[in-house]
Amino acid sequence: MTTLLAHIRIRPDKLETWEAIMEDMVRQTHATEPGVVRYEYWKGEAENSYYCLLSFRDKWAFYHHQMSDHHESHPFGEVLESIRLEYVDPVSTAAPGLVRTEDPPLPEGAPEAMRIAQERFPLTIASWWAGRK
Repeated sequence: MTTLLAHIRIRPDKLETWEAIMEDMVRQTHATEPGVVRYEYWKGEAENSYYCLLSFRDKWAFYHHQMSDHHESHPFGEVLESIRLEYVDPVSTAAPGLVRTEDPPLPEGAPEAMRIAQERFPLTIASWWAGRK
């Protein structure tokens, strides 16, 4: 499984555009991506800040999401002030239904889109997670 928390800041004059993008992304992601487990957006406490909790059955499903037509067709560059992707690992006893974030190697002959996604969004597995529940 691959789970991330996206830390997002939106340009102040682009909030309406951003919320329309979020609505469309959630609709299309849940409608067309069988590998999605969770895909939720949240407003943050700080002005113009949002979070997205994304969880996919594996990193290939995450990469498929990132390279999908509905993801690539939105003008993220116009609305984002900043974004930071943080890979997270569920606490097994406190996150029912989610399993560890894993980073298997790209298989031989992986499609070009998966190679590009691997370069753009390499997974980070924190060393201190090892041995933790």
